[in-house]
This record gives sequence, structure tokens and C-alpha cells, in this order.
Amino acid sequence: MKKQLLITAVLLSAVLFSCGRDKDDPEAHIRTENFTVYTTSPVPQTATQAFTESFTAPTEEKKFSYALNGSTVELRINDRLVKSLDYYYTPDEKYISVADFDFDGYLDIFIPYELSYTGYGYYYCYLPEKNDFALNDELMEVNRLMKIGPDNTLVEEQDDGYIDRFMFYQWDGNKLKKIRKTETYISYNDQKKHTDIYTYDSKGNETLEDTIIEEDTTAATDAAQ
Repeated sequence: MKKQLLITAVLLSAVLFSCGRDKDDPEAHIRTENFTVYTTSPVPQTATQAFTESFTAPTEEKKFSYALNGSTVELRINDRLVKSLDYYYTPDEKYISVADFDFDGYLDIFIPYELSYTGYGYYYCYLPEKNDFALNDELMEVNRLMKIGPDNTLVEEQDDGYIDRFMFYQWDGNKLKKIRKTETYISYNDQKKHTDIYTYDSKGNETLEDTIIEEDTTAATDAAQ
């Protein structure tokens, strides 16, 4: 009986000694560099900040540029070619416009049609998830060059020689909607400059909100003299 107990003790000691060696052996440790730890436990703010600073990969800044190569417009991100747009004419660079037309934080591009002076052209918006540029259907409904206005609006200017018209658009989700229009003209009735202000409801119905009539400052000056 004593002999059996002695053998058992020896075997147990050998096992414990083997485990101890494994723990001390650097090769026996599990490498954790490639593991992701998921936890729902609350983490102190300082620990969260340190973890973020240590393990969050920096986001690459996306810088947009374009180049004309004959009748081809090359669109580049960080100087890497992303898209080539081929035309049967050479776009007039004077009428090419770069701006964040969809207000997503990335620059887009407007490329004019062959008759550049008309103000019509193509809107290509950057798609960061695809690293690509695509025609924007909503902007193409307007189809004319717009400028960035106040309060995240896009402003289209129309001038037919008689009426100076400004159309104001604003994004509602993925939809571009008219919100306001102003028309300035000389009235045949009193020969004064009138500005009509229109607004649009959610269904696109137009309402005349106000008319501003500019006083004849010339007559007032003559009277004062």
C-alpha cells in the first residue's frame, strides 16, 4: 500500500513539474496580438481613451484632384486614378466646378456639356465606400451648375434677360428638394424693381410669400435737392 502511494506521489509531482515548466517556457505562451477581445463590461474612460489611441488605425485623408487628358477627364483620390471619363469633346476647364454638392464631406465634380456657356452638365459624386465616382440622379434632375449657398443650400441662377431667378435647393435625406425661389424684374406697372419670393411645401407646391418693391431712390434724391 505504501509503495502504491509513493508511485502516485511521484507521478503527481512529475505532472506538476511539467506544468510549471510549460508556464515558464516562453514558447508555451499564447500569442494574443491577432486576437480581438469583445466585452460588455464597463471600461473606465481613461482606459477606453488609451485603448483607442493605441489600437485605432488612422483614417486616410481623401484628397480629390482631376486632370484633363485631351477629351478625357481623370478623377483622382490621393493622386491615384479612380475614374476616367471620356467625351467626344474637350470640356472647358473654365466651367468645371468642384464642390461638395451632396454635403457628405467629400468633394464632387461638375463637368459641363460641349456648349459650356449654357450651364448644363454632368454631376459626378464621390462614393467613399466604393472609392468611385458616379452620376448623381438628383443633381442631374437640375442638370445645371449650382453654387453652395447659406444653410446647406444649393443655388441655381437663371437669367433670361428679363428676370433674374434664383432657385434654392436643400437635401432631404437622399432627395434634393426645392425650398425657395426669388424672381427680380422691372415691373411694367410702376417701372420699379420687384422681387417675388416663393416657397415650396413638402410636395413641391409653390406659394408666393412676399413681394419686395425697391423704392425709386433717384426720384427721392432729386426731391431732396
